[in-house]
Amino acid sequence: MTKRGKVLRDTSAGPGLLAVDGNQHQFSLEGIWKSSELPKPGMQVLVEFAPDLTILSVIPIPESQIAKEQAEAVMKAAREKGGVVVSAAVAKFGWPLLIATGLLIIGWFFLNAISVQTLFGKVNYSFWQVLGFLNAENAGEVVMQGRGGPGAGFYGFVALVALAGPFLHYFWKDKRAALGGLLPLAFMLFVAVMVRSSIHNVTGGVADGPLAEVQRQAQQEMMNAISTGAGAYVSAIVGIYLAAVAAKRFLVARSVDAEVTPMSKQAAA
Repeated sequence: MTKRGKVLRDTSAGPGLLAVDGNQHQFSLEGIWKSSELPKPGMQVLVEFAPDLTILSVIPIPESQIAKEQAEAVMKAAREKGGVVVSAAVAKFGWPLLIATGLLIIGWFFLNAISVQTLFGKVNYSFWQVLGFLNAENAGEVVMQGRGGPGAGFYGFVALVALAGPFLHYFWKDKRAALGGLLPLAFMLFVAVMVRSSIHNVTGGVADGPLAEVQRQAQQEMMNAISTGAGAYVSAIVGIYLAAVAAKRFLVARSVDAEVTPMSKQAAA
């Protein structure tokens, strides 16, 4: 019979002491300890017992195995806790909103929103990276030269607020809270306008004067260098869906409110 135990006392000053299943057992090195490493307090061991419960052998458990077991225990606890969190989120918000939000996160942070033909070839940018370019000075120059993305700054903060918009009505019981679902689409449209405006400004703004035609051509060439990626399409579809759900919820809430008000007045009369 083999059980797991722990060394309570080493053998430097007499017999060692083990704890197994809440019981203490003495042991000696000679013929019992099956390792070149000497026992020390706190060491985890496998203890083999004879039928009369005398100790036949004590084998220390490798640190690598203990670390692996601890990691597995942590992962198991995380999965169990994660399952509880997911179940609670589904119960509160529902699968459609959670899936839509997940797709929006993928569309904003992981998929390519635009591709730009630069001096160094075609470069892909996510929606989040585009926010960084809008937040930077000389954004058009940075994009066209293919340099790394700057921080999203204030635009990033607004993006996170917009991402949380569809959840607003769960925490604010005003019917107008339903309109929070419009925020992702409204923000994406705002960013699209800002990108176009940024490109326009980089090439000199309004085309006028003797070089107007050259300026317009430069603006057109810069626009042609930009193409839309999968992230933009996924984000747009999800944004439209969230906006439609939000508008429907708001109209239903307003309709119900309009029906309740006359009934309340009649009851009061």
